[in-house]
Amino acid sequence: MQSFEKYHPIMSVHYTMDWLTTFKIKDIFQLRADRQIAAESGREFDQKITDTARYINRSMRLVMSNNALLYGIKDRANGDFLGSFCIWNFSEKKTVAQVRFETLAERQGEGVMSEVLKRMLGFAFFELGLKRVYVILPATNERAAKLLAANVFTKVGDYHHDRTLPDGTKVPLARFELTADAVADNDAFHF
Repeated sequence: MQSFEKYHPIMSVHYTMDWLTTFKIKDIFQLRADRQIAAESGREFDQKITDTARYINRSMRLVMSNNALLYGIKDRANGDFLGSFCIWNFSEKKTVAQVRFETLAERQGEGVMSEVLKRMLGFAFFELGLKRVYVILPATNERAAKLLAANVFTKVGDYHHDRTLPDGTKVPLARFELTADAVADNDAFHF
């Protein structure tokens, strides 16, 4: 696997995935400050814009040290920041990694992640050489579960962890996995 810093930008039909440093901090802050999105992703929400600035700096350090790939998602039609996509928690041999994705609340349900997910998974498998990726999300996140199922992910048995949402509700987590072999012959994952 080559140096991660060369893997940008990545383009799909309508979107460009590029380093977070290419976006306005205030736009990223809007996503990072959303308590519900943060809870569903399993991260702390940013209380101040300086928290977001630190996150962006930390993200780029992870990229430059070949430990993570963190992208912002831009709508090429109007230049809007729409969300983020992350490939991280690589296994020691860099054959397995976790995927995390977030879309601004007002852009959810518009099909952004349907297109981005296929492109980024194709990149993960056929450029990075990953053999398997996984996603962990609240079992109650039906929209994300449907998106993953539509992209050939399978839910993996019982995942005995939970997460507390902003309203104080504890929800069980679900783990979904996808292998490179499962999409090797699927043209939707090849660009």
